[in-house]
Amino acid sequence: MPVRDKILVLMDTSDADKTLLKFLEIIATSSETKEIHFFNSISEMKIPEGVLKDFPEIKEKSIEDRKSKIQTLVKNSLSQKLIDISQYHVREGAPSKSILKFVEKNDIDLIMMGRHKSFVGGGILSNRLARRAACSLFIIPEQAKPNVNFLHVPCDFSKHSKIAMEEAIRVARKYKDVRIVCQNVFTVPGGYHYSGKTYEEFAEVMRANAERDYKKFMSEIDHEGVNLEVVYSLDTNDNPVTDIIDFAHEHNPGTIFIGVKGRSSTTALFIGSRAEQLIQYNSDIPMMVVRPKGQNSGILDLIKEI
Repeated sequence: MPVRDKILVLMDTSDADKTLLKFLEIIATSSETKEIHFFNSISEMKIPEGVLKDFPEIKEKSIEDRKSKIQTLVKNSLSQKLIDISQYHVREGAPSKSILKFVEKNDIDLIMMGRHKSFVGGGILSNRLARRAACSLFIIPEQAKPNVNFLHVPCDFSKHSKIAMEEAIRVARKYKDVRIVCQNVFTVPGGYHYSGKTYEEFAEVMRANAERDYKKFMSEIDHEGVNLEVVYSLDTNDNPVTDIIDFAHEHNPGTIFIGVKGRSSTTALFIGSRAEQLIQYNSDIPMMVVRPKGQNSGILDLIKEI
């Protein structure tokens, strides 16, 4: 398993936290994690000065109540070994900025966050963290069940796909009977008819090219002993994200692994804006957004977006 010395778990005090803790128990135990930080953002409390004057401890008590609620859930859900390495943090204000500052200050290796089936905001927070956090991000839908037997890695054969594939392989080697499926989505270019070939014939040309790229891609990755297969999907609606989602819904992998940026001139999948679409539209299957630790786009850039 990748080094996960320090894990940041984003809690929202909903039922989704229970699912999050089930995944955390497995990851933190197998990774021999040294620190777990439970983090909750509380909305800015706009309390009139007159009320604060009469009740000066109202903000502090509200934060303590929230922290106590999280501590109780953790103590009822995790093993004592993990409870002993846990710390609790409740911050008031905008979550994105406070989370990123916390990640940077505390040298976090992995962020874990839940996702509601009917979430509001289109995955804004998860997309911002995927773009800016200097570590990987694991997004876990509520009621998801831990399953490492089948891992799905969409690949455009870029360096970012390589990072995602290597992460999946590390997980596969940690457990038994794990199957990894690499899915490549390829497309037929608009000017294919100038070649004198039919659409179907040129699709075969593009698939053959993707097969060559896959062999080269995997030749640079140590995958000996890993149960690995590749699936080629022809994109017919100019949106490879739907092909990835359709494949995932049909085959139900335990986790989707994606890189956070990158592009290839030979395939339709762009690990960048496409990754953001996957984060936005996938509310069913756990997704590991892989970024090498320390490679972020900067807090200042995030602040400009808000």
